[in-house]
Amino acid sequence: MLLRSLLLTFVFACSAFAQDNPDWTTPHKPFRIVGNVYYVGSKDLATYLIVTPRGNILINSSLTSSVPLIKENVEALGFHFSDVKILLISHAHWDHAAGRRRSSD
Repeated sequence: MLLRSLLLTFVFACSAFAQDNPDWTTPHKPFRIVGNVYYVGSKDLATYLIVTPRGNILINSSLTSSVPLIKENVEALGFHFSDVKILLISHAHWDHAAGRRRSSD
């Protein structure tokens, strides 16, 4: 029980400190990586857009506060945010998935 409590404390403490990383919310100019794959994330949190004829795929939604930045970057490239049909999360960390709820706004 003590080990579980310590582990949970460590996880939440790391999350709290990580939220202060300004590079995670600093805008970054979107760009084409290769073919139909684009970078649409912030300076230090990667979000990718894959454009397909049947709808676009967004990889990672980053922070809740990142969704407007991601939307702006997608649209700056000439695409419609509403054309995103699939949201993939690369791994189960809150800094890659927290915006998933807001992505549907």
